[in-house]
Amino acid sequence: MQGAVGLFGARAMCFRSAVDGATVSDDALALEARRFARYLVGRDPAEPQIERYVAACRTHFVAALARDDAAVLAWVRRHPWSIGPLDAAAGLLRPGGCLRNRILLMAAILETTPEFADHFLPRHVGPLALAARVVGAGVVAVANALVGMVLLRAVIRRAT
Repeated sequence: MQGAVGLFGARAMCFRSAVDGATVSDDALALEARRFARYLVGRDPAEPQIERYVAACRTHFVAALARDDAAVLAWVRRHPWSIGPLDAAAGLLRPGGCLRNRILLMAAILETTPEFADHFLPRHVGPLALAARVVGAGVVAVANALVGMVLLRAVIRRAT
């Protein structure tokens, strides 16, 4: 069995009640905030953004995590290089899942912070540069998704 819902089954939501999970400490949530911010904008957030992330997680994700969700989040805390591939895979296989919800939460916090707002505002580029960026981003996204699918399956399998 691959957790409560299974890797390719119904969406594993952070909001559901726990099956085999445990609650996450504030220190672990603060580490998540730092990891996700580095993934999204390339640098650590300030302490107020970390505190907002921890408080928002405590407010929105009140149920204990299922074993597979807890395993994925623990993995990304220990292996920050894996956030990109796992995020890409989760976007395809678990779009409403815990990892995606937490990354989107951190993105919302950063986007509404003046010091990080420029990372989320549109930039003007010429048509050729835009085409090159789109192609490059597509190649990276496909590669991340393929690596992430294998990694997601391995992480969840290890947790069961």
